[in-house]
Amino acid sequence: MNILSADLNLLVALDALLQERNVTRAGARIGVSQSAMSSALSRLRRQFDDELLTRVGTRYELTPLAQVLTDRVAEVLRLIERTLSSQPTFQPATSTREFRVVGSDYALSLLTPYLMSMLKQQAPKVKLRLESVRPIAVDSPEELLRSVDLLLIPRGHFTGLPVKDLFFDRWVCITGADNDRADEPYTLNDVGELRWARAFAPVSATLADRQIDDIVDFGQHTDVVVDSFSLLPSAVSGTTLYAMVQERLVRECLSRYRLRTVELPVTFAPLVEAAWWHPSRQLDPGHQWFRALVRQAASLLEDIDPGSFTGVPTDQITEPLQESSP
Repeated sequence: MNILSADLNLLVALDALLQERNVTRAGARIGVSQSAMSSALSRLRRQFDDELLTRVGTRYELTPLAQVLTDRVAEVLRLIERTLSSQPTFQPATSTREFRVVGSDYALSLLTPYLMSMLKQQAPKVKLRLESVRPIAVDSPEELLRSVDLLLIPRGHFTGLPVKDLFFDRWVCITGADNDRADEPYTLNDVGELRWARAFAPVSATLADRQIDDIVDFGQHTDVVVDSFSLLPSAVSGTTLYAMVQERLVRECLSRYRLRTVELPVTFAPLVEAAWWHPSRQLDPGHQWFRALVRQAASLLEDIDPGSFTGVPTDQITEPLQESSP
């Protein structure tokens, strides 16, 4: 179709209809009458040659096409809003811009307290939307980053996108405090016999998980799968299961759960948590300010010296933390 002949105002109506699934509520959402919204729905149905909303009993449901359109339309409207509100400079003290950040519960829980404190001081009207990481973050990061500002995920999962390193951490093996086996030395054969709890399996496996998977079929030795890192300590507490967890998280959980750490005969590469963004935002003044703010928040975390990691060769350590782009 010729975009010049399209009524792009219909996108606003379409987004409201897809979100509300009700003509009256959709009209109220964007400030138009029910009859005007009904007219817009009729035009949209002709445009897409699809019902979009179908009545099921006393309510409406989205057609398969409408389900596909839901995220796409919302993303398009965000891009239009961002484009029309673009300014040559960014004034944090008066800006009402919203920044969207996707990351694991581990990364967000560490950074959010510092980030929110600085936002309230420097940009009290700026909004922040935090979202849990999804498999698309690893499978199609560029696609995800078209609709969000930052993706917080460690280096090693993909390359080729602008990135800013945030902080170091290391992987620690934990098990229940009553696991008598934990006091004995482990061999690689022993590692192959352990039973595990994992996060996000089988998709979005951590780099530590992948290293274990090189030794043994990790999937066949996994008894518990959780959808957040913060659940791993409670999953192994009081059991003889094992889990690979970030040291910063372990420090917070040792006093809350019955846990102990275990030394494995495996050299785990250091974890370098990083912030990734889409190349189109590289020169955006507001985005540049926000990236710097996130890096500043990360600098307030307690240091963990990567050079002190047991068994980690120094050539695997990236110093200093730096920003790079394609």
